[in-house]
Amino acid sequence: MNACAQVSLERLFGKKPAKKSSGQVSLEYLVLLAAFFGVLGLALPVMSESTQGFLGASDSLLAKRIADETQEQINLMNFLSDGSVKVLTFFPVKAITLYSRGNELIVQANEKQFSVNCFSPQLILKQEFNSKFFIKIEKKENNVQVFAESG
Repeated sequence: MNACAQVSLERLFGKKPAKKSSGQVSLEYLVLLAAFFGVLGLALPVMSESTQGFLGASDSLLAKRIADETQEQINLMNFLSDGSVKVLTFFPVKAITLYSRGNELIVQANEKQFSVNCFSPQLILKQEFNSKFFIKIEKKENNVQVFAESG
């Protein structure tokens, strides 16, 4: 390359490029940090909603399982002798509601509701469980009785 063709930065710009001051560097880091937290602030509500949807679906599946298992155990109790007892344990993620309506046991989670035919009148007041709970199925005097209690 020709010496004339080489143009130094000093001649072109009149001075050397300045070093960044520590204040400017700190300001740039603050801007990057603010941008990161801004993106995080937008992403968290979306992730929270999807997590809540998953947890709600989990309890709906659990409510169906509770209804199915309870129905199966009630059917089995009809063939067993008086004094037979079976205890079922469940762990809801958010909330499961149980109550009776005549001969039916109602298991509810979110908007979904499942019923269990108990073949005899039950008296279970509306209860909401959001942690470990038990369903006790007992045969007394040729009737199957269902009890729910928190654990």
